[in-house]
Amino acid sequence: MLSAIVLFALLGQANVWLDATNNIVLATGYRLLLILTPLTLLLFGPFALRVTVFAALAGIALLAVPAGPGLQMVGVILFGYGVAVLGSIVKKDAATSPAGAANNKIMLNVGSLCAGVVLLYPHWQPLHFYLLLGLLLLLCLPAAWRFTPSPALAPAAALTMPAGKNTLWVLAGLMNGIKLFAVFSVLPQAILAHHSTLPAWYGGMIILNSAVVALLQLPIMKLIARSGNKALWVSLLLILSGLVILAMPDVFRVYTFAGALLWLTLLSIAECGLSYLDYCAAQDNALLVKEISVSAGAGLTVCVMRYLPAPYNAELLSAIAIVALLTWLWLYQRRHKERFNALNNLYEK
Repeated sequence: MLSAIVLFALLGQANVWLDATNNIVLATGYRLLLILTPLTLLLFGPFALRVTVFAALAGIALLAVPAGPGLQMVGVILFGYGVAVLGSIVKKDAATSPAGAANNKIMLNVGSLCAGVVLLYPHWQPLHFYLLLGLLLLLCLPAAWRFTPSPALAPAAALTMPAGKNTLWVLAGLMNGIKLFAVFSVLPQAILAHHSTLPAWYGGMIILNSAVVALLQLPIMKLIARSGNKALWVSLLLILSGLVILAMPDVFRVYTFAGALLWLTLLSIAECGLSYLDYCAAQDNALLVKEISVSAGAGLTVCVMRYLPAPYNAELLSAIAIVALLTWLWLYQRRHKERFNALNNLYEK
């Protein structure tokens, strides 16, 4: 929960305090650097979690010190590595039991909610903001010190990678990253196009996003499950509707509170359909490939939103995500043609 507060608060504030390049590195790195999890476990074993917390702390310290873009990038990379691998280790360790996996997901959403509360305060100074993030990371150290890797995190198990045939999941991850960064890049950049800084209510939008997903995730997934062998199509229709809405921040006037509220609520509802793709990825033993590929979508989203003018930036991202989703569907159907219905029926049960 604490590391999630730090990550999501920084992702939101990065739109104002980081230059475009470092913002892209942060958005890409916090997922892409998941790939270093096996190496970290291999090198540091029971000390791995401590190493990741100290790496994230070092990154925050460098960001808190006024410096040039080069040193700032080092800080972003250290922070991205720390939170990425820390989150990966905790998630893998928690997933050894259903209760642990559920609690981990709940804590991530609670962390995102708290990050929104942090961003509700409109008068943060960089030093004070980074000191708060550093304090939250320091509070993670007692748990990191007591951490002992479970058998699921043994180096041999951690180094097991998905088969190469699952590369189609790169497309799903790309689409997923674009969709997930609607609240951390599309929305704030659309607001900044009309305001000199992010308004206090932007933090409330992060709270809204987390609350909608947390409250509606299970009901929507149960609704999808009831559709039987049409489950995949129902989830894709939900996701596709969100990607269409993603292209219209100016139509919804998201630079106003009411417009942002409506636009983000609809996107958050559509986001609940992404869990079905997680299930499909797990069945293909490609969840790691998909999660790492989310970084490509996140980095692309920040790049397009920071460098291309509105309204074409959001429209382009929406088009890319839709093409990636439809291409994934075509490839997935071809690969699983003989067991397509059986997969949906299994998920329904």
